[in-house]
Amino acid sequence: MSEAVVQAESNAATARVLGDVYEQGSGSPLILLHGLSGTWQIWKPVIEHLSAHHQVIAPTLPGHHGGPVLGEGVEPSVAVIADLLIESFAARGIHSAHVAGNSLGGWLSLELARRGFAKSVVAFSPAGAWRTAADYRDVSRPFGIFFVLMPFILFLTTLFLGFAWLRHQLGLQTMEHAERMPESDFRDSLSALSNTRILPALLRTMGRDGPIAALDAAGIPIRIVWGEQDKVIPFERYGRPMIERVPAAECLHMAGVGHVPMYDDPAQVAQRILEVTQAADARADAAGAASAAGAIA
Repeated sequence: MSEAVVQAESNAATARVLGDVYEQGSGSPLILLHGLSGTWQIWKPVIEHLSAHHQVIAPTLPGHHGGPVLGEGVEPSVAVIADLLIESFAARGIHSAHVAGNSLGGWLSLELARRGFAKSVVAFSPAGAWRTAADYRDVSRPFGIFFVLMPFILFLTTLFLGFAWLRHQLGLQTMEHAERMPESDFRDSLSALSNTRILPALLRTMGRDGPIAALDAAGIPIRIVWGEQDKVIPFERYGRPMIERVPAAECLHMAGVGHVPMYDDPAQVAQRILEVTQAADARADAAGAASAAGAIA
């Protein structure tokens, strides 16, 4: 049996779902944060690639379908969700980790860097930046519309989601290859949108509190990756103001992928993450070795 097969089997053996959190692998912790109205399952295609190098922790966000319920009277906001995530990781004994996120998860990953939690950040088409109120309305309105219509869409399409062409068409706004999602996962993703009950209130507070405040995360490697086919928050309108607010970030573009790239090109998504996390771990190891050598001397 090859070493790669043994490693893959070992990683799979470590996989577990604890409530709203999926974990797999060993090594330095890597948090994966999904987008608005999603669940941890959107990361499925890349987890195997990443868990060979990291303890992968993929939570479903607070207030989202299957995730922790916000307390009574708690107004949903990006800041509240970021703080709740840090609290939940601390309860697991994790006080610092690499973080990768997509869309809302990308915005949250930057907020975790602001709070000193993130060792590194890779944000795929992060939400949170716009220039005008009209820009925000144009990007938020479709979410509100689909939230209202999704029960009807599910009713009309659920018997036909086994057809790849239908999954492709229904998912075309968010990804280039939605047909690659298994039927059950695609149905679950539609249901998750319908059951993210905080969505209307979260859209309101994001518009009220945003756009994202300028971030000067000195010493924290940050990479922002934008899908060239992103139809949800296109780079020219939403990516450029994000780069202006996070000027120290490295910015890359990914060909052939949409707003949610994990099914479009899982190998490239994993590569873009690992390039950052492994370099950060290598620098930390080198610094630790130098400190130890200095102490001995």
